[in-house]
Amino acid sequence: MTGREWADPMARSVAVYLDGADDPDRAVDGSLLVDDDFLVLLNAWWEPLTFVVPPTRPGQVWEAEIDTHDPTSMAAHGKRGAGETVTAGPRSVVVLRGQVVDGR
Repeated sequence: MTGREWADPMARSVAVYLDGADDPDRAVDGSLLVDDDFLVLLNAWWEPLTFVVPPTRPGQVWEAEIDTHDPTSMAAHGKRGAGETVTAGPRSVVVLRGQVVDGR
């Protein structure tokens, strides 16, 4: 995002991509500390908002782990890939966990 976009007083949403594998730290024993990827969708608007899943890794598939608007709806989100959409309910957070289908 640009500085102007961050300063937009009408902005009511943001998506944050947390990469769990690029440039990992090392544990004391030297092993790599890697994790799943996460996509956090924050909707501060009072109506539902639709987010487009960004391209991240080839073959990346996203599955809902948390939906604060409707915790029982995770299965309804289904699996999503780049270019597909996910709707976050009003004033809510959706957390997607990324899986790589074709290996990492």
